[in-house]
Formats: sequence, C-alpha cells, structure tokens
Amino acid sequence: MRPLYTVICTFLIFTSFSINGFGQGQTTYTVTGLITDSNTGEPIPFASVALVGRKNGTLTDERGRYTLTVKLLTDSLAVSSMGYKTLRKFIDKERASQAVDFKLTSVGTALQEVTVRAGENPAWRVLRQLRKNRSINDRTRLSAYEYDSYVKTDIGLTHVTDRMRKNPLIKKINQAMSKHDSIVDDEGHRVLPLLASESVSRYYYRDNPSRKREDIRKTRIRGVAVDDAGLSSQLLGGTNLVNQNFYDNYIPILGKDFASPIGDNWRNWYEFYLADTTQIGDHVCYEIQFDPKRPEDLVFKGKAWIDTTTFALCMIETKIGSGANLNYVKGLTIEQELEATYDSTSNKSVTAGWLPISIHLTADLTGVGKQSLGLRANVTLRNNNIIVNRPKPMLFYEQPIEPSDTAATANDAYWASVQKNLAGSDSLNKEDLKTREIIGKLRAVPAVKAAESVGQVLITGFYKMGIIDLGPYPYLFAVNSIEGLRTRIGFRTNESFSRNWIFRGYLAYGTLDNRFKYGAEINYVFSRQKWTIAGVTINRDLERLGLTPELIGGNRIFYALSRFGRYRGTYDNFQKEAFFKTEPIRGILLTATIGSRAFDPLFPFHYREQPDMGDASPLRSDIFDAYWSIEARLARKEKYLMDGNERITLGTKRAPILTIRYTRGAKSLGGQFNYDRLTLRAQQSLRIGVLGRMNYLLSAGYIPSTLPAPLLFPHIGNPTPLLTTNTFNRMQYYEFVSDRFVALHLQHRFEGLLFNRLPGIRKLNWRLIANFDALWGSQSEANKSLETSKPLPNGARSIRFGSLDPDTPYMEVGYGIDNIFKLIRIQAIHRLNYLNNNMNGIPTDKFALKASATLSF
Repeated sequence: MRPLYTVICTFLIFTSFSINGFGQGQTTYTVTGLITDSNTGEPIPFASVALVGRKNGTLTDERGRYTLTVKLLTDSLAVSSMGYKTLRKFIDKERASQAVDFKLTSVGTALQEVTVRAGENPAWRVLRQLRKNRSINDRTRLSAYEYDSYVKTDIGLTHVTDRMRKNPLIKKINQAMSKHDSIVDDEGHRVLPLLASESVSRYYYRDNPSRKREDIRKTRIRGVAVDDAGLSSQLLGGTNLVNQNFYDNYIPILGKDFASPIGDNWRNWYEFYLADTTQIGDHVCYEIQFDPKRPEDLVFKGKAWIDTTTFALCMIETKIGSGANLNYVKGLTIEQELEATYDSTSNKSVTAGWLPISIHLTADLTGVGKQSLGLRANVTLRNNNIIVNRPKPMLFYEQPIEPSDTAATANDAYWASVQKNLAGSDSLNKEDLKTREIIGKLRAVPAVKAAESVGQVLITGFYKMGIIDLGPYPYLFAVNSIEGLRTRIGFRTNESFSRNWIFRGYLAYGTLDNRFKYGAEINYVFSRQKWTIAGVTINRDLERLGLTPELIGGNRIFYALSRFGRYRGTYDNFQKEAFFKTEPIRGILLTATIGSRAFDPLFPFHYREQPDMGDASPLRSDIFDAYWSIEARLARKEKYLMDGNERITLGTKRAPILTIRYTRGAKSLGGQFNYDRLTLRAQQSLRIGVLGRMNYLLSAGYIPSTLPAPLLFPHIGNPTPLLTTNTFNRMQYYEFVSDRFVALHLQHRFEGLLFNRLPGIRKLNWRLIANFDALWGSQSEANKSLETSKPLPNGARSIRFGSLDPDTPYMEVGYGIDNIFKLIRIQAIHRLNYLNNNMNGIPTDKFALKASATLSF
C-alpha cells in the first residue's frame, strides 16, 4: 500500500462527502519583555522578535520593549538586531501570558564595502556576487558528501467549514474524540492528525558520475491509511521530500518548476530589496527581500540571507503566493539554513562548500471549491555529522535506498539518543505526543477505515484482502459488440503471502459470445537489490489489433475504455511466455523472453501463404508465432521505491529512458515464420526555462523479413473521444501498418507563460498546451504481396491495411486548454495529410475536439 498517496486520497474522499465537528480555537497568548545591550544595559530599539518556526513576529519600541500576541506559541523565541548576535530563549507554550527579557551581545564583524551604482538596485550587486561565488559555495562543487539526517513529518486535516461539520463522517469522528483531543495550528484552526512519522538515515552523494544512496536506519510511523513501514520510510525519510538547491535556476516542486530567486534569471522574475544586515549564527548577512514581478508565475516571495564576506547563501525563507498558477495548494513555505563545510581530506580548516543543516517545509492543500477540506503537511529535517570529499566506491551506490532490516523495530533508547544529539529541541514536543494519541483513536473509527479502503482502491486499483489484492477495478466491466457484457475479476498476491513468490490471475466472461477468458502469471523474486526476477505467463483472451497492454505502455484507463463499443480488429490471442530480467548495473535492466502466441482473427482477414502464386495462392487467417527476445532498458538516474513486491518507478531526473529490443521468430521453436524484429524507444521530459516543459517519445522499428500484417507494426490510432497522449488521435485503429517506421510524439506545456499575462483569463488558472505527432513508415513490396483482394468463401472482402508513403510522413497537430476547473483538458486535433485514406469503409476525419481529465498540481 502506498501510504503517502493514500493519505492524500483519503483527504480527497473526505472532501467528496456532502461534508459536530472541529471548532475554532480562540485562545490567545501574550509574550512581553525588554531587550537591552549586555554591556551597557541600554535598551535596543527596533530589534526583531519572532517565534522560532513561525512567521509571527514584532519589533521593539524606542524603549526596547515588545509585546507579541499570537494564537499559537512555539517553544522558543529569537531576537536579532543589526550589530548584535541573534539570541534564542525557550518559552512555555502552555502559559497564556509570560515575560521574557533578552540581553544581546554586540559583534564586531566588519562588512565588506558595497558600491552602489547610480540608478541601480543595491541588492543586485549582492546577487551578482552570489552567482559569481557559486562555484565556491554551491554543494555541487563537492566531489562527495555524507551526513546523518533526521526527518519528522506530520500530516493532518484542517479548515473544516460549517457545511462540512454537518457531514455524518465528521460527526462519527467527533463522537470518538474527547474534548481534550484537539491540536490548533498557527491560524487558530483545529487540526485532525492523519500521519506522524520520524526517520533517521545516513545519506551519501558522490559526483562524476552522480550517484546517491540513503541507508534508512530507523523509522517510526503512526497514521491513518498506513500499514507498511518499509515503503513509508522510503517515501518519508531523508531527502525525498525536502532537498531543494536554490542555487539551481529552477526548483522542482509538485511536478512544477519554480524559478529560483538566486538563479541566473533572477532579474526576469523578481523585485528585490536590500533590507538590513543580520547575524545568522556566526555569520553577518545581507538580508534581501524578494517578491514576484507577476503573482501568477511559478515563483516565490520571501527573504534570503547572504554572507557578507563569502557571499554564500546562509538562510532562505520562501513562500508560494496565493496567486500562483498551482492547483490544490493554498500555501507552501520552505525554510533552509546552511552551514559551511570543511574538506575532510585536509588537516586544515578549508571551506569546501555549504550544505543545509536545517530545513522546514509546510504545505497547505485544499480541494476544489470554497467548501472543501484542507490538508496540512509539516516536514522538519536536521542534518549532522557531515563528511565531505570522501567518495565511496561505485558499487556502494548501486542500491539508492536501503531500509535497515530493523528500521521499524521499536527502540526507545535509540530514539532518546536521536532527540538529544540529532533531532533538536523541536522533536517530539507535547503537540507531537498528542498527535500520536489522536491517530490511535482515529484508526479505530469504522467510518475512517471505510474511507481508507476506498482511497486505497482509487490510488492502486486494487483492494487489499489479507494475502491477496483484488483488481484492477478499471477492468471489472465492459460492453462491446463481440462479448456483450464482459465481467472480469483479477487478483495478485502481496508481500503478506510471500516476499519472493508472486501469483497473478484473472477470469473474464462475455454474455454474448458465452466464452471464458483467463490469464495467469507466476513470478519469483531472486533479488531486490539488483532487481532480479523470473516468471511464466499464460493468457487466453480477446485483443484488438495494435492495442495490446505492451503497446500502449500500461495505460489502464485507455486499455479498459478500448473494450467498449464496436470492437473492430478483434482476435483471439493465446499466448505463453517465460521471462528473466535483472539489473546488474543500476539503471540498466536486461530482459530475456521466450514464448509463443496464436492469432485467430474474428474479423475478415486472410493472407497468401505462397504470395508468388498471386490470387491462386492458398489463403490462411490464423498465425502461430514462436519467438525469443532480448531487451535492454537504460534509465540513468532513475529513482524507484519498493512497494511490497512491486517496484515503483519515480522516473529519471532530466535523463532520457532508452529501450532497445531484438526479437527472433523461429520455426525451430514451432512457429510458422523465421524473422528478425528490432525496436527502439526513447522518452524524456525536458525543462525549457520560462517556456515550460516538453515531453517527447521517439520510437522506431525495423523488420527485414516477409510477414503477414498482424506481425508487423500496426500503429496505435485513437478514434475515441478520449484524448490519449503518445497515440495518433486522428488515426483509426490499425489504419496503417509498417515494417519499418520512425514515430515522434511531442507535447509541450506552456504552464502559465501566455495565459498568466492576459487580464481576465489569468484568474482562471488555465494553461496552454500543444502537441505534434509524426509518423514515417513504409512496407516492402514483399509484405504487400501477402495481402489478398480475393473474396472470402462467405463473399466478404478481406480487411486491407494501409501503408505510408516513405517520402511523406503522417502528421497531426493539436492545441488546447488544460486545467479547466483544475481537472479538464480540451484539445483540438488536426490531421494534416492522408485525408482521403478511406480504408475498409471507415471515413477519415481531419479534425476533432477531444477531452481528458487529470489530477495535477
């Protein structure tokens, strides 16, 4: 089970109910005091007083006195003023009123001279110097580094409206909670905890070539919809959630690219103000405030503190504005504090680069509409025991994430040591302990358990029932012209059954053809570290030419919908395979397969067995194919997680995924044909700065042998109203078949580049999207000669497959609007050529409007 995703899905299910409940906490706290110089005793006017970990703060008056009134206290207060060291003191979070005085110590650090040019913003000079010194200060200059990392994550529901308080589910939750079970956020809203976790790991990085590894040493998790500590530790531990490097030009968050305020293009995105100099730890820093030039852009607002001597980034506080073109996000803040590191290979104190020692992330999510619930996530990270420039051997980094066998084992003494030496003062305070108590009570509420189950099904497609998972549910029902009402039930075993043996299977039945269909698979996992697995499969079912699960890349929804309606190009497929796959080197997955398949068409199709005889050749409709294949998949820097017995890929970081496959058809294995088949595939997501993101899929195939059309390359058409990427959306099913081809699918998301600049439209948060699809292909004369125009015994003519002119590519272009109501995408598709290709009585439409629905930030 995927806990983080299921927690979020549970939140979405709560919002979907016709949502007594959470009240508003109105308690206020007041802290007063006097700030003076420790040497002279003189009051310090206009000193900054702020709660540590919160945005609440104030300034002292002319007499050095301050009054701070808030709805929620943290456990410490910080005071800073120009020329003095920052001082922190603990305060009592439970007291409504208290007095705390500070005596600040002056610091005599001399500032570098700052030359201000006439008419120039004085902050620009500091930022230019920061970029100039990046090669000295940025962590990427290090050949290697490692450190101990502590991460605390809390997720809870908040912002319950009056309408939601009438919901029966919320009422049942409140019946299970006592009056003392309440936690209040910094806005005074009560929070319903869903998840609380802590994780300790050792993180390793080396450069040239870039490699990462994280050894998860200990994890403890309490939460709703969480029952897998192994996967949870991978999702919530270490640097998976908070590892932003603001020296980069763009910061990836929630699948979007935010322009960094200290990146190369800082002047294009931000307005800057040089505010003051401030003491941050042992460093005197320039304080620079930044605001977006256009609030709708994917940018931040906040403050950065830059060391006055090295021009290194010491600390940064960023916040995503409410006007940003981002879905479901009410607010998001990231706070980082960095420290200089010293070369561990040298006896001298040589500064080697700056690494983050403290990171705090807060995200407030909301559903669609003003009456939706809110979801708040808080992540706190502490790094310590840093070692730099001591790279490990390459083999050490082969397993990127390695949970300890005892990661989830309880050990109170271990956690007491962590809180003392690594986690810091904000680990497991009174609020955290109360959170864990509430979660324990919440998991016992039957209505919450039901919401967990529904969320699990929506996210994974399976319902977990003991040692097996039932599903996937998109395939449960279909209605088509061949099978009538088709019902299907499937299952897979999970890690509770075995961590090595995996069984999968399904059974389907059609009321019109009165036939059972089935599939079964047995796998054995030899190694998770190098992902080595072997298996055998058997499958007997109806398929549509050109639309097998392998060809459409695991798109379950498209594959399920393709079984509805008129089921053209259907054939009975009986396939058996045995396979072995292994990843001997990280990022290189090798697969060997041997198998056979029987093709028996349910549509009028015949081919010539002896094409040199012309129309006198005997005809045949069925095909028996026996083959073996080898495949290599290269995915450099690919990230993945282990979810029980399933390996979940998280994609690559700006690197293409390359796949090459060779297949040999062999009569010696019992098949009808000897043939060779070569396919290549490359796909990647490209970041193009202010222009947005572009995704491409480039594929090619070559068959030098003479084969019937079903064994060649039937290109994937999509005549349905559903928009599907990486298909030809104005091409009919199996309209064109090739024995050699090159296909290109380009999709570009402009994000808010254009619409954010149009008055009136920019408030809608629409996003422009465009695509271009092209196909170069052809068939040899030998393959064309296998087709027959001779009438079949029943008088029908055999289906004929079109072929492309090798000098003229098939082309489509599309453009449309994404993010309508934060969900809908409508796109216009134009077919540019082959407009008179009326094959098999199916007209060609050169234009269509198509739609799809996706949940994305």
